[in-house]
Amino acid sequence: MSNAPTLHAIDWIIIASYVLGTIAVGLYFTRRGSKSLESFFVTGRSLPWYVAGISMVATSFASDTPLWVSSLVRRHGVYYVWQYWVPIFGTTLAVVLFARLWRRTGVLTDVEFIELRYSGRAAAGLRFFSGFTQAAFYCPLAIGWVVKAMETITRETTGLPSEYRAWTTVAVIAAALLSCTFSGLWGVVYTDLIQFTLGFICSIILAVFAVNAVGGLDAMVTQLGEAAHCNGNVLNIAPQIGPGADQMSIWNAIGYFGILWIAIAKSGGYIGQRILACKDSRQATFAMMLNTSVYHAIIAWPWIIVALCSLILIPDLGQGVSHDAAFPRMIVLLLPMGLRGLLVTAMVAAFMSTINTFLNWGSSYLVNDIYKRFVVRHASVRHYVNIGRAATLFMAAFGGIISFLAYDIQHLLTIAYVLGAGLAVVGHLRWFWWRFNATGELVATIVSWMLAPLLLFPCGFGEPIFDAPMRFLFGVKGNFSNDPNLLGARMLFMLVSVTATAIVTTLLTPPTDDEHLRRFLLRVRPFRLLWRPVIKRLEIDYPASEGLGRTLVSWLLAIICLCCLLLGLGKLFLGEPLLGVSCLAIFAVTLRITLRRIKEDLSETMETSASVSPCDELCP
Repeated sequence: MSNAPTLHAIDWIIIASYVLGTIAVGLYFTRRGSKSLESFFVTGRSLPWYVAGISMVATSFASDTPLWVSSLVRRHGVYYVWQYWVPIFGTTLAVVLFARLWRRTGVLTDVEFIELRYSGRAAAGLRFFSGFTQAAFYCPLAIGWVVKAMETITRETTGLPSEYRAWTTVAVIAAALLSCTFSGLWGVVYTDLIQFTLGFICSIILAVFAVNAVGGLDAMVTQLGEAAHCNGNVLNIAPQIGPGADQMSIWNAIGYFGILWIAIAKSGGYIGQRILACKDSRQATFAMMLNTSVYHAIIAWPWIIVALCSLILIPDLGQGVSHDAAFPRMIVLLLPMGLRGLLVTAMVAAFMSTINTFLNWGSSYLVNDIYKRFVVRHASVRHYVNIGRAATLFMAAFGGIISFLAYDIQHLLTIAYVLGAGLAVVGHLRWFWWRFNATGELVATIVSWMLAPLLLFPCGFGEPIFDAPMRFLFGVKGNFSNDPNLLGARMLFMLVSVTATAIVTTLLTPPTDDEHLRRFLLRVRPFRLLWRPVIKRLEIDYPASEGLGRTLVSWLLAIICLCCLLLGLGKLFLGEPLLGVSCLAIFAVTLRITLRRIKEDLSETMETSASVSPCDELCP
C-alpha cells in the first residue's frame, strides 16, 4: 500500500466523534465507578444479562479478531476457523454450569476464588503468584495482540507516513485509558454496547460490498472453486484433518478439539469478571448464553465472507505482508468515504472496548489480589480506586511493549494457547475434586510458567532445549517449538506435564482443612460425585444444585443447538440452502428445549448477590 491518503476529512470526523463520545461515557460513570472496589471492578454486581452478554461479545470482538479470522481463511480455508469456533464446546458448558458456579462464589476476581477454595499459606502464595502472573504477563500479552491489530489497521487504512502510524495507535490507547481509568467497569460495559452495535452493523456492510464486488454469493463460490491459487478445501466448513499441506494437522486437531475448549470452559478472566458483575446466577447464565450464541455462532460469518472475497479481489498482498492486512485493505478498496470512516471507527471501537476490559481486568488483580491482600490491608475506598487507576496505566505500557516485540497476532495467540493448555484440567479439578489442594495448584502453576518459555523460546544460543527430545517423543520432524502444525503437540505436552505435576503434588501434601471445605461446598454447591468423602465425613445435609447427568444432557443439547446455528448460517452463505434451513430448524427446536431446562434449573436455585466478599471472612 502506498502512503496516499485513504481517509478523507469526513472519515476523520466520524472517528474523532466516536473517540470523544467514548471518553464522555467514561467520564459520565466516574462517580458511580468510584463508590467502591466492587463498583469499580464489578459494577456493584448490578448488570442485567443483556448488558453483560453484549459486553462479553464486544470484548471478545476486538480489532484483532476479524483480521485473525480472515487470515485463517486466506491461509487455510473456512475449515480452519474451527480454531475460533471450537471454544463453543467449552462456552456451552459455561452456560449450563460454570456461569452459575462463578456467580455463587461472590468473589471480586477469579484469583480471589483461590482463598475461597483453599486454606493456609499455600493458598495465599498461589493467590499472589496467580495474580502477579496474570497482571504482569498474561493480560499484557492479550493487550499486545490487540494493539498489534490496531497497528495493522492504522498502517493499511490511514495512508499516514510510518512515523505517524505508531502515534495514531498511542492516541487511541490514551482515549481508552481516559474512558476506563476513571469509570472502571461501568464505563467499559456501556461503551461495549455502542461498540458491539457499531461493529456488527459495519461488518455486515463490508460483507455486502465485498459480495457485490465479486458478483454475488453464487459467483463468489464459483470463482473460488475455479481459482488456481485457492486450495480445494477453501469453502469446506467441516474440519479437514490429515497430513496434507491444505489440511489441519492431526496434532492441531488434538489441540483445538481436545484441549482448547477445556481451558475456555471454566470461564475465568474477563468473562468471569462479567459473570461476577451480574445481578444473580440467572442473569449470569443468560448473559453467557447470549455471548456464546452471538460470538461463536454468528458474528464471524461477515468476516469469513470478506476474507473469501479478498481471495478473489486481492489474492496477492505483496511480499512479506501478513494475511492480517487483508481485512483493512478490503475496507480501503471497497468503501466510499464516510462509510470507510465508519468501518475504521468500528475497528477503533472494537480496539477500545477490548483494551478497556483488559486494562480494568488486569488492574483488578494488581489491586484486589496483590496490593489490598498483601501490601495495604486496610485503607480507604478512594485509596484503592486510585491504586486501580495507577495499575491501569502500568497495564497499558507493558501491553504496548509486547505488541512492539511480536511479529503478528497468531504469534501471540500461540503463546496464549500453550500457556492456557497447561492449566486447562487444573482449572476444573479445583471445582470438582475435594482432595485437590493449593500446594498442588501452586506447583503446577509455577511449572506451567517455567515450561512454556523453555518450550517456545531459545535459551541463549541454538534451539529451545525441548526441541530435540520432543521430536523423538512425538515422532515428528522440524522445530517442535515453532512449527505451526505442531501447536497441538505443544499444548498436549503442557497439559499432560502440568496436570500430572498437580495431581502427584496434591496426593503428597495435606488436604485443605475440613471447615474451609465445608464453607466452600455449601456456598458454591458443585457436583456430589468427587465431594462425597467430605459430605460423609462432615455429615453435611448437602443439596447439590445440579445433577451430573442432567448437566451433561443440557450441555449436549446446547452444543447441538449452537453448532446447528453456526452450520446453518454457513451453508446458507456458501451455497447449500436446503441443508442450511434444516440446520436452523434444529437450532430453533433445541434452543427452546435448552432455555426451558435452564429456567427449570435456576428456578430451584436462585441466589441473591453476596454482599460481603468471602475472602473478607476467610483470609487471615
